[in-house]
Amino acid sequence: MSKFSKGLLFGSVVGAVGGLLFAPRSGRDTRQKFVDELEDWSDLKEDFTEKLDQFKESAAALQEAADMYIEPFIDGINQDIENFKFQAEPRLEQIQEQVEKIQSELPEMPEYDER
Repeated sequence: MSKFSKGLLFGSVVGAVGGLLFAPRSGRDTRQKFVDELEDWSDLKEDFTEKLDQFKESAAALQEAADMYIEPFIDGINQDIENFKFQAEPRLEQIQEQVEKIQSELPEMPEYDER
C-alpha cells in the first residue's frame, strides 16, 4: 500500500477513535459503538483490498493484451508502409520524368523582376 493510503487509513482510524472517546455516551454504549466502527473499518479494509486486487488483475490483463496486440499491429503498419513505398517509388520516378520532359519542351520564360 502506498504511504498516502496508509496515512489516510491511519488518520481515519484515529479520527473515529477520537470521536468515539469524546462522544456523550455511556461507557457501554461507547464500547459497543467502538466495536461496531472497528467491524465497519475491517469490512471497508477488506473491500478496499479486494478492489485493489481486482484492479491489479485488470492491469495485468491489460498489459498482457497490449503486449499481445501492439507489437503485431506495429509490424503490420511498418509492412504497409514498406508496401506503399515499393508501389509509390516507381510512380514518383515516372512523374519526375514527365515533369522533366515538360520542362525541357517548354520555351524559356523570361525572368520576372518584382520591382
